[in-house]
Amino acid sequence: MTDFSSSPELQLDDHQLAGLAAQGVEQPNEVQLAAFGPVLAGEDVVVHAGTGTGKTLAYLLPVLQLLRLTPGLRAVVVAPGTELVMQIVRAARAVGPADIAVEAAASTTSRKRQKKRVVGSTRLIVGTPDRIGSLLDRRKLKGVRLLVLDELDPLLAAQASSFLERWLVRSEPRLQVVVATATLGPRSEAFLARFRPQATRLSPRAKPLTDAISHRMVRAGRLGKDVALARFVQQNRCRRAIVFVSDTRLQSHVARSLDEQGIAAVSVAREGSKQARRRGLQAFRDGEVPLLLTTDAIARGLDVPDVDWVLHYDLPQSPEAYVHRAGRTGRAGNTGSSVVFVDDRGHADALRIARALGLEWEQGD
Repeated sequence: MTDFSSSPELQLDDHQLAGLAAQGVEQPNEVQLAAFGPVLAGEDVVVHAGTGTGKTLAYLLPVLQLLRLTPGLRAVVVAPGTELVMQIVRAARAVGPADIAVEAAASTTSRKRQKKRVVGSTRLIVGTPDRIGSLLDRRKLKGVRLLVLDELDPLLAAQASSFLERWLVRSEPRLQVVVATATLGPRSEAFLARFRPQATRLSPRAKPLTDAISHRMVRAGRLGKDVALARFVQQNRCRRAIVFVSDTRLQSHVARSLDEQGIAAVSVAREGSKQARRRGLQAFRDGEVPLLLTTDAIARGLDVPDVDWVLHYDLPQSPEAYVHRAGRTGRAGNTGSSVVFVDDRGHADALRIARALGLEWEQGD
């Protein structure tokens, strides 16, 4: 396979190659090779590929090259959550040209600090819908001709994303739009049909879930899901697992239940401080605790390597949400397991999710 230093489309400098090497990335994968050419050619592009398939670099590298080669060009990346925003910013700074300024405009950052950092000379701005919409309304995005939408389904579900329609209906200046997403639900398809019907669609061997992930269903029975989850963790010696719950109140309940069973877990919630979330995530990344409890809203953008298990204490709200959850494991050539815990009421919902995604649940206990 072509390596980055000899890629026919990309013109990476030594700083960028060193940044890629530091991340252990030596060769572009199939998703990235498919995206580089169309993005560099100025096309509207939809990259539809599973979570963990390298979509971020698939758009970041050509976008950074366009910024380097086109004086005055600015680009915006919109992502649904702060964690994902910061992940993208870190990646852009690591693999971008040293002279391209990259800044975050995220919900949890200070508006005063953001105002100082996101200025006219900032070439790449990565932000959440509320902050990017605010910058657009205050006319702080002059020169932006390239818009990336990272994970379109959750973006469009956010109330703050209404600015996208106002932005895209403008005839001048026309934006090049790049979408990178693991799922394309009805709302996303309608959005694309309205605003970018001629976009180049890229789905390299696309499957919503990789074969590296096994999918299992555990029936909770009369003892309930608290006991079923604890027993499963103990019996399978889960040492690196993300546990998904639907909301923060339930998250607290599950954390107490696991603690009573002598199972160490760290709980990361939106209501906690940014410092607390950072400490909790670092403890999990460092292997100090085997379980990370979180919700869908917090988990988007989590980049935790070598997660062996994704445990769904309760079911996600949609098949698309299941894809995002399960995609936390089985990444970068590794294997993993996704396990749903269901009671009698949830059994039918689990079967509907499986049918929608073409899965067949393995039975477990």
